[in-house]
Amino acid sequence: MNKNILINRNFLSQTDGIHPTNIPEVKIYKTTQYEPKAPLIYDVCLILVLQGKKIANLSSTQLVFDCDNYLVVPTTLPLECETYASKEEPFICLIISINKEMMFEIIDMVSKKASYEKKENSLGIFSDRVTQDIENTTKKLLDILESTEESKILGDLVLKELYYRIAIGDNADFLHKMFLENNHEAKIARALKTIHDNYDKALDIPTLARKEQMSVSSFHTHFKKITSFTPLQYIKKIKLNKAKELLSRHNYQVVDTANALGYDGASQFSRDFKNYFGYPPKEVKPL
Repeated sequence: MNKNILINRNFLSQTDGIHPTNIPEVKIYKTTQYEPKAPLIYDVCLILVLQGKKIANLSSTQLVFDCDNYLVVPTTLPLECETYASKEEPFICLIISINKEMMFEIIDMVSKKASYEKKENSLGIFSDRVTQDIENTTKKLLDILESTEESKILGDLVLKELYYRIAIGDNADFLHKMFLENNHEAKIARALKTIHDNYDKALDIPTLARKEQMSVSSFHTHFKKITSFTPLQYIKKIKLNKAKELLSRHNYQVVDTANALGYDGASQFSRDFKNYFGYPPKEVKPL
C-alpha cells in the first residue's frame, strides 16, 4: 500500500485503539506501541494494513500482513498476533467486517466463470497480495469515509468492489468453499459460529457434528484441517478469550468468570487461563 494513501487523513491524529467510522462495517485500528505475540479472536473480516506490520500465527502457520499483503479471516478463529509499531511509525489498519449476503452473491457469480482458477487452501485464513486495483479501491474507501453523506450513499458500493477484489485473489479458495452451503468448509464455519455464540453453554462434539449432518470422525478431521485445532482445543480457546474480556472489560471476579464459562471451579479455570495467556486471571488489567 502506497504511504501517500495516508496523506491528510483525520484518523492519523486519533489515539491508540479501535475506532468506528462512518461505515458500520469499517473500523480503524491504530497503535503506537509494539505488541508482543498474544491470543486474539478474529471474526469474519478483511484487514488492510495502511502502515506497519502484523504477524498472525495459527498453530504452525505464520501469516504476515502489511502494506503489501492483506489478511482475510473467513470464519471465527483464535490467533496469536504480534504487532510492529512505534510512535514514529504507528501500526494502522482497516478492519472490515465481511457482509455475508453480499459476499455470497459475489462468490456465486465469480465461481461460475470457467476461466477463474484458485490455489487450493484448506486452512480457514489466508493472506494475499495487495494489487493495484485493491489499493485504488482502498483509497476510494478512505476518501468517502471522510464524509458522512458519501459513506451513507457510496459505502456499500465501494465495499462490494473491495469484496470482489479479494474474492478473485490468488489464495481465496477457502473463501469460495465457505459460501457453498453443503461443502465441509461451510459446515465447519457454521459450527465455529455456533461455538462462538454459545461459549457459556455446555458444548459436545457429537451434537455439533449432528447439527451439520456430519459423522463425529469427519467433523473432527475437517475441523482440525480448517482451524488447526481439535474441536475441544478450539472451544477452550474461545472460552478463555471470552474470559479475558469479562475480566478486563466487565470487571468480573475470577470465580464469577469461571462460573460464567461453565467451569466446575476457579482452580481449573485459573490453571487453563495461565497456561494459555502466560499469567493468572487475577493479573488481568481492566480496560
